[in-house]
Amino acid sequence: MHPANLISIALQKQKKQKLPELPCEPVKAICAITGQRQLCLPREEVIKYTFTNLNLFVAPTSGFISVDVFYAWNYGYVTEGRGREKRPERMSSWVCDGEQFIELNRQGVREWVLKEEMPAVWTGYATTSYKKHGTMVAKVNIGNHRIWAFEMRLVDCSDMKLVMNWWQILNLALRDGIGRTIMEGLDCPPFVIGKIGLKKWIEFEQWAAPKYQSALYSFLCYLLLSQEELRDESNSFFNRQ
Repeated sequence: MHPANLISIALQKQKKQKLPELPCEPVKAICAITGQRQLCLPREEVIKYTFTNLNLFVAPTSGFISVDVFYAWNYGYVTEGRGREKRPERMSSWVCDGEQFIELNRQGVREWVLKEEMPAVWTGYATTSYKKHGTMVAKVNIGNHRIWAFEMRLVDCSDMKLVMNWWQILNLALRDGIGRTIMEGLDCPPFVIGKIGLKKWIEFEQWAAPKYQSALYSFLCYLLLSQEELRDESNSFFNRQ
């Protein structure tokens, strides 16, 4: 199954918004994007000739694209106060289990990534650019697999013991004063080292050096609390005293 299939199934069940109208009668054909034989539309009815990322097509020579892809890509709505249509598959982070297609902000992605249990079948995509078709990168997870798409990278979160270990270390470092940007590049200004202490910085750098270019490390850094969330957390703690 392809992520677009799962999203299309969920959209047809949800019926929150009207599905986009098909431009013509579909026919059975091989979908250029999914590689599956299913109901399809002529390729030119779904994408323009200027479309990039053709390298991600499963059957790039096919002249057809599935109805499921059309629904997933073109489903959208006009948000209040904006005239522009929002199409969540490309313009949002999301998760889908075939029952619901759920838009997520960064906090929402964090909650889903750290969940103890996931649906039996699901797919998820996280983005900060809001420009790419997430379904072209994401994978459908079954059983114990927990693979997220983060921008154009796949992040394997299946080993939750490892994920939680790294998550705890990164959170402690954040609270020690090592900001997300510093963690991402391991380039710490002297004045920050002066604040947190040389020993703490060296210990963190030695731990992070073999990991910081990995997809999992980058993804977990993205999920860390913002400064505003940290302030709210601190205020909440002191208000409980």
